[in-house]
Amino acid sequence: MDRWYWCDSSLTSGEAVSTTANGIRLYDGEKRTGYDDGRLTLTGQRLLWRHESQSSSLGLHLSLVVLVEEEAGGFTSSPKLVLHLAQPSSQPAGPVASSFSSYIKLSFRQGGCSCFHQALQKAIGDREWEKVAVPSLPSSHGKQSKGKTIHTGILGIERAIQAKQEETNQNISRAFEDLKNLMSLAKDMVSLSKSISNKIKEHSGEVSSDDTTQFRSYLLSLGIDDPVTRETYGSATEYHHHLAKEIFQALEDPVKEAGGVMLLSEVYCRINRARGLQLLSPEDVMHACQVMKKLGFPLNLHTFESGVQVVQTAGLDQEKVVQATVEVLKGREFDGVSAGDLARECGMPLLLAQERLLQAERCAEAVRDESSEGLRFFPNLFFTRS
Repeated sequence: MDRWYWCDSSLTSGEAVSTTANGIRLYDGEKRTGYDDGRLTLTGQRLLWRHESQSSSLGLHLSLVVLVEEEAGGFTSSPKLVLHLAQPSSQPAGPVASSFSSYIKLSFRQGGCSCFHQALQKAIGDREWEKVAVPSLPSSHGKQSKGKTIHTGILGIERAIQAKQEETNQNISRAFEDLKNLMSLAKDMVSLSKSISNKIKEHSGEVSSDDTTQFRSYLLSLGIDDPVTRETYGSATEYHHHLAKEIFQALEDPVKEAGGVMLLSEVYCRINRARGLQLLSPEDVMHACQVMKKLGFPLNLHTFESGVQVVQTAGLDQEKVVQATVEVLKGREFDGVSAGDLARECGMPLLLAQERLLQAERCAEAVRDESSEGLRFFPNLFFTRS
């Protein structure tokens, strides 16, 4: 009710009546007031409420109306219009100095609520107060006064969601700008690492070759400075050939450090981590690994009988791999070895450990024992002692 102000009943210059309604009661938020059974007049700039026993009217400037909602009547209640209001920057004298609600209700006890609602929406949309200078309240849709109960409504929720989306878009834009700067710095760091590595090699007497190689691998693991992209090459075949070379150069040392075998899934993760934003699909990685043998690279793609695919060094001796697995089995001849045991002891992925045990079984170097405790493998004593 603190947005209402006392005014003259006459209209100002350029102000015209849009519609009227009788039997209107005013509410301050949810609180019923003593302003009852009055005549409500809508103009292009204001709402005027006046009781026949009063000489003056209550005025409400339409520029303060943020949202209008219609509240249906019930068996014992009249239909109402809920007007959500902004806080004015200045306020002429009115019936109430301050209020704890940021909305008012207009109760239509004699009907006509829907028609008045349509006329009010049209008047707010036309915004006549912006076209004609009226000696009334300055428009303000700013902050609510402290201590007000805010009745948000649908429009308020939509505005809050839109503001949140705009803030999110700005944050995303700033994040991508920072990421681009980081990628640019990463390229400089990779180039610097190559330069430092070359300088260290020149001083071979001061630094061992093992230290040089390890230092270079740490620096180059920061990323690939110029990743291969499909747009650079005209055909898929040429693209996969260059991609195979990139994978080989990036993962040759890590594969050797892993014992000469690396799961294709791990190859996929490592190469994408090195490429940054230029991510590869699983199909592109697999096709590139398939052509490594054709191109003569020391790495090639190998598929086990179970379907598990790995990238391994070309000179890997499968018999030596089997014998290394058998040595582990002999060390635990009475307890047996599970895939988890072999993976922990040899530092390899669980899936690869299981494939090595199955390969030893296929070569008649190991036998299995399946029980309630799981699958365990033992050295094949029948074969060795026959």
